[in-house]
Parts: sequence; C-alpha cells; structure tokens
Amino acid sequence: MSDAMLVQMLISGQNDLSWFESNLNRLKSEYNNKFIAFHNQTVIESDSNLDHLMRKLGDKSIDTSNLFIKFVSKVKAIL
Repeated sequence: MSDAMLVQMLISGQNDLSWFESNLNRLKSEYNNKFIAFHNQTVIESDSNLDHLMRKLGDKSIDTSNLFIKFVSKVKAIL
C-alpha cells in the first residue's frame, strides 16, 4: 500500500468519526440500542446483535476492515 493510499484511508476514517460525532443525536433516535456499521459517512447496516450484524455484512460481502462499527444508545453507559 502506498503512502498516499494510507493517508487517504486515515483522512477518510477521521471524516467518518467526525460525521458520527456530529450526527450522534440523530443516530440515537434512528438506531437506539443497535450496532451500526458505517463508512463514507453512511450507515451501511445495523442490528441489535453484533454477531447478526457481522453476519449481515458477510452475507453482503462487505469488507469490515474498511468501516467502523459503533453501538448507539440513548442511555449513557457508566463503567
């Protein structure tokens, strides 16, 4: 992988994370208590069960190494 491709992947990832944070309230309303898979500022798939989400992505032959998966909930978890 070239340096230019690596830099582009890093920029794309940062843009996706910024998009996620900026749209979190809307995502909470739409995907409450679900895992979402997103890439290029678009939700690709969602499910309340991570194993099911991974299976859905696999069934669609989606490369999970190029996307983010986050759990979205209106309830703030305290650890």
